[in-house]
Amino acid sequence: MEMKNIRTFVRVAELGNFTRAAHELGYAQSTVTMQIQQLEDELRVSLFARNGKRVSLSASGREFLQYAYQIIKYESMALEHFSFSGEPHGELKIGIMETICASEYANMFQDFLARHPKIQMKLQIVTTHHALDYLDRGLFDLIFLLDNKILRPDLVTAREYPVDISFFCAASHPLAREEQVSLERLLQENFILTEKGCNYRQVFESDLAARDQTLRCVTEIGYSQYIIQAVTRQLGIGLLPSITLKDALKEGSISLIQVENYQIRMSIQVIYSNRRRVSLPLHAFLDAL
Repeated sequence: MEMKNIRTFVRVAELGNFTRAAHELGYAQSTVTMQIQQLEDELRVSLFARNGKRVSLSASGREFLQYAYQIIKYESMALEHFSFSGEPHGELKIGIMETICASEYANMFQDFLARHPKIQMKLQIVTTHHALDYLDRGLFDLIFLLDNKILRPDLVTAREYPVDISFFCAASHPLAREEQVSLERLLQENFILTEKGCNYRQVFESDLAARDQTLRCVTEIGYSQYIIQAVTRQLGIGLLPSITLKDALKEGSISLIQVENYQIRMSIQVIYSNRRRVSLPLHAFLDAL
């Protein structure tokens, strides 16, 4: 059984398309088709159900995919083990949410690179949905999410840090002088929020819908620093993870709003897939955590 055929099978399975897999792998489509046919002949099963250009895994294909991940994982680990010469090197691809990257947690990436100059790190800002999708497809080695607990048998949570999601206003806003504010009073204000569908905004809006309440969002943007600046100018109330607000709180430009009987808490989760090998750069990063 050829390793190149197994790798091709995995990419076709992940992408659901022979043409895209061929383009990614640098093969002609006919070569990909031939490689899959060779595997099917060896295994004596059909690995894919074909429907025009789109393909999906057959029952046998889904079963073999789990073996394929393990074969590739252990082959890579063996090669890496016997070729390792001391200092970790190579590429580390990480998906991270913007609010985490805008916090003090970003320092860990810079500190890590200072200690491991032979590692090239690629950081990409993503949503939870895209982070999980790219991790599944092998486009990320590691993801940093700020969300409710992610529970999947094929994912490993290496670290977890609880984070409060906080309402805040300008330091000069009347609500800044209140010890506690009712949710009904808070909803009389305009809001400046992250894009619709962002996890903590979605939690807040779902809670409001359950109470038959709504909010007025006057601006939405996926950039936390803009939200902080706009709130500072009294253009509305913000809702962001507390980790992104530390500098503004220290400067005294904003104030947190304590809402009566209401709190949103999520976790920063550092996640990798157990279906793929832990590369030397990833292993070094996990140790650094």
